Parts: sequence; C-alpha cells; structure tokens
Amino acid sequence: MNEQIKPYQSVAAIVLAFSREEDLKNVIHNLKNQTRKPDEIIVIFQGTSPSIISWLEQQTDITVHMQDNVGSAGGFTTGIKMAIAKGHQWFWLFDDDAVPEINALEEMTHCKYFDSDQTGFLSTVVVKPDMQVYMSPAADDANKWYGSVLEDKCVPVTSSTWIGCMVSARAIIDFGLPVEEFFLYDEDVEFTTRVASARNCYCVISSVTVHYQKGFFDPFASKVDMLKHGYYVRNHFATIRLSNKSFIKKTARIWLWFLENAWEISTRKVPLRTIVPLFNGLFFFRPKIKFMKN
Repeated sequence: MNEQIKPYQSVAAIVLAFSREEDLKNVIHNLKNQTRKPDEIIVIFQGTSPSIISWLEQQTDITVHMQDNVGSAGGFTTGIKMAIAKGHQWFWLFDDDAVPEINALEEMTHCKYFDSDQTGFLSTVVVKPDMQVYMSPAADDANKWYGSVLEDKCVPVTSSTWIGCMVSARAIIDFGLPVEEFFLYDEDVEFTTRVASARNCYCVISSVTVHYQKGFFDPFASKVDMLKHGYYVRNHFATIRLSNKSFIKKTARIWLWFLENAWEISTRKVPLRTIVPLFNGLFFFRPKIKFMKN
C-alpha cells in the first residue's frame, strides 16, 4: 500500500540579527547550503553596524528588512508576518549566532510530523560548539516517546527556545503571535508553551543547531545584568497570566514569584532597583495575545 504523498510545504528561514557580523555570515552560509534549502531566507536586522548593513545590501538571494531594535519577540513577529504574507507554511527561527548543521532542515522536513495542520512546531537539538547539548527543548513525559524515539527520531516537547524552532503558520493563525511587548526573556517560553499546550510539538533529534553564544544570561549570577534581569522579573508575571492554568494556580504562582523576588531583594542577592520591574510586572504589565487579521 503506497503512502500518501503530502503536498509540498514551504519553509521560510527567519534570522534575527543585531551585531554579530561574522556569526551572521556563518548562519546565512549554512542556510543557503542546506541539503533541503529553505524556500526563502528573511533577515530582520535591528542593529546599526554600517559594515553589516553594507554586507546585507550586497546579498541578492535573501530578503532583508531593517528596523529599530524591538527585541526578540518584536523582531521575530515582524519576520513571521512577512512570511505569512508570502504564503509560507513554516517559519524556521534563528538568532544571528545559531548555525544549523547542513542537513538540519532536511531532517526536519523528512520527519513524520512535518505537517503544518497537525503539528505546532518542530525544533532542533541545540548544542555548544563542543557539541555539548544545552538550551534544547523541554521534553514531555518520557512515556510518550521512550518506545518510539528510535523509530521516528523525535521527542515530544512542551516548550522551546527560538533557536532552530520551526513554527507552522497554522499554529500562528490559531494561537496568536509572539507577545511583542516582552521585548526579550521569557517570550520564547510563553509562545512555545502556548502552542504546545494545544497542539503536538516535537524535537527532531537528528537535526542540530550549533549555538556560538558569547555569554549566557544567569538571573542568579553574583553580578546581575540588570537590563536582562528586569525583563526576566517583569515578563514572568505575564507568562503566568497568559498560561492555560486555572485562576487559582495562576494566582498562587504570581504571588510565589513575587515573594521569591522580594526575598532576593531583601537579602541583597539582586539590586534594590529590581523593585521597579517587580511591581511593574505585578500590577501594570498586562500584554495581550494578538492574532493575524483575516
């Protein structure tokens, strides 16, 4: 019995770029040379570097959109809207320091779950340059995949980072866009958890992205990056409110989050000025999920 052939599904690779010129060139090189090429490469440039702008303007086989820095959520939202307007069924997301291996897209498109109507998103395994796995999607209950992972090379997941995450257009239409107001931090978790709570999502373990991150944000580090820490504290209140948990669970988690951060402030583990994003998140920061207009 012949397996039914699925209609062709178009993939747009969306790269969010800011300041890493050499890394960006490596990302674009590997996207152009994929064994299954993306149907379009869209670069959302949110920086000001003249040399990067000059290089991008010389490229003839990628789509470039330049805008002010509106953070990860805002940048990817711009790229997703552009890709939907052009009729792509999937959006493969990358930072400018995340380089997919040459066969990464082929492995994902050959996956049995490469179906834009049934699957919310597919993700790659994310590794450091030494191939140590990290920042990879959060796996669901092992009982759901333990007996099948060797056959389908996929692990059901409950959330993902942006890096190497390929979201279906159907999921965007059904469940909404990333929350642009987050700017950065928690915006990928909120969005992918929202999608995975309503539709099956998977990490394709034979598809790999190498992340050449120069530094990793640790909210509990002895020297706090206040810009990132502020977004981390504020945004998590919204992540809890936008989740599909019951009102009682949301309320409990909100106050637990408040007390955890209040304790860190009182014990001087984080700067006193953390009070501002803490109270902003508790009382004022109330972003809404936005949907594509018909």
